[in-house]
Amino acid sequence: MTQKPNPARALPAAKWVPILDAAGLTPQAFADAKTPHARAIKIGQWLSAKVGRETPVHVGGRNGTAVLRVIGARANEKRYYFEVTWDSAAPAALPPPPKGEPSKTKKKPKQNEKHKAKARPSAKHKHKAGNDEAW
Repeated sequence: MTQKPNPARALPAAKWVPILDAAGLTPQAFADAKTPHARAIKIGQWLSAKVGRETPVHVGGRNGTAVLRVIGARANEKRYYFEVTWDSAAPAALPPPPKGEPSKTKKKPKQNEKHKAKARPSAKHKHKAGNDEAW
């Protein structure tokens, strides 16, 4: 099962600086950059070299593979994100419902069932005009 890419979650290299710092993945070459812009350029160069590489991931009891992807943005900016493909095994937190018991999910009405006109009463049961209240 692959997550669909979400361009809104892709980040430019400058936004990856605190993420990589928190993960302890910033080599000394990044720390030697004198300005934040120079640091963002160095991280962009480092990320560009890693695009397309697969790496195993383990999150919350699930195993999968993460691949660094890049999309182009305006002004020749590159935005990076991870495309995660989870292994076929479902997480242990959500077991399937037992056989013989109905599932608890509600059935959605079909589009044409939603707006069907109500059936008219048969000729046997003629109603008076208006509601059935006694005046």
